[in-house]
Amino acid sequence: MATGKLREERTLNHHEENAQLLDAYLLNMEAGNRSPHSIAAYRYAIADFLDFTLGLNVAEITHREITEWLHFLKVRDVSPRTSCSRLGALRSFFKYAEMTGVVKNSPARLIESRGVPRGLPHWLSVIDIRKLIAAAENVRDRGLVMFMYDTGCRIAEVVGVRVEDIQWDQHVLKVFGKGQKERPVIFSKETAETLRAHLQGRESGPLFREEQPEQRGGVWKDQYGSWFGQWRETNDIGKRVMRTVRLGDHELPTKQHARQALDTFLRGKLVPRVESSVPIQARSVRRILRELGVKTGLGRVHPHMLRHSFATHLLEGGADLRAIQELLGHSSILTTQIYTHCSSVHLREALEKAHPSWQEESHEEK
Repeated sequence: MATGKLREERTLNHHEENAQLLDAYLLNMEAGNRSPHSIAAYRYAIADFLDFTLGLNVAEITHREITEWLHFLKVRDVSPRTSCSRLGALRSFFKYAEMTGVVKNSPARLIESRGVPRGLPHWLSVIDIRKLIAAAENVRDRGLVMFMYDTGCRIAEVVGVRVEDIQWDQHVLKVFGKGQKERPVIFSKETAETLRAHLQGRESGPLFREEQPEQRGGVWKDQYGSWFGQWRETNDIGKRVMRTVRLGDHELPTKQHARQALDTFLRGKLVPRVESSVPIQARSVRRILRELGVKTGLGRVHPHMLRHSFATHLLEGGADLRAIQELLGHSSILTTQIYTHCSSVHLREALEKAHPSWQEESHEEK
């Protein structure tokens, strides 16, 4: 889509130069210890904008192109919150271009930011948390839920935890949050016992590791009448690779017999759902919680709900807001203050259920 009429002195098709500038900016983000998730999100947003301009030289971009791009996002039904985030990525990109002398003044400065109402975070009750823990199928998943609720860690922090960094006598661990900021997190004795049971004496490596799925494969016969089996498995470095084995020939008269031979071979070769040496992936954590949510009837449960529950329950229990800020790793107390609203909602619900005055008011409204 064209971005409107171009002035004579402006030219298109500067895709290569723009791509080089974007790569340099992303390298600068990496040097600043930005998370891989943030880098990927910024890459997508900025590349989308540059494609929208049809390769207009970055130095010649004006606020009009940015305004038209934001309108284009709206036409594509991109949510206001996502559009605001992508505009933030563009502001950062042009700030870098300004610092490096590519542009004189950032055109993004002329774009007015429209505040997006921030919804209250969703959290679970203590009873719901206990349901999730009880529903876990194995000790690893049970320890995962307990650890996330005990510490309030972000999902990126959870997947990066290593066993050798844990002080078991004090139940303390140092994690690296956003911007590689280090902070201590504390977990309970019960969680420590569950994690030790999960580790089975292991003293190093990722605290939570990926599981290799139960292996299943297919069979085929070559021109000489010999049956072969093929399957995929995860190797020691976490890469999915194809494996092949010769199953036999005349002693396997049918394809069904060949399948049975392959299943027997795989059962002997690999224990179903064994742990690899690869750290657990964020998508696996999300899948585990999603499945537990369905299993317990709690609906959609995502990792940040455990973090929200951690903070909300602390506040309801009388914890100081500054202490909660430190435990969550928030750089600003303003971010932590959202949980005071959560607590207010909780208190209002409690009053409506238990206090006579509120019950009378509720009946009048009906």
